[in-house]
Amino acid sequence: MISIIESKISFKNPNVGQPTRAIQEHYNGRRIIADVDGQRQAFRFKKNEMPFSVTEDGMIAEIEKRL
Repeated sequence: MISIIESKISFKNPNVGQPTRAIQEHYNGRRIIADVDGQRQAFRFKKNEMPFSVTEDGMIAEIEKRL
């Protein structure tokens, strides 16, 4: 049983020295805290591992792949 507790998106500007904005082009990955069988676990995904617009079901599916 997996349930998502928290999901935070990480952004990074692809052009060094420029300001970072919270837009899809600056998406760099995601940090997820999930309850896995009664225990809290943290997971980090890079932008090529998890798309920007992912649903909670998609997050759970990616976590299951890692486990």
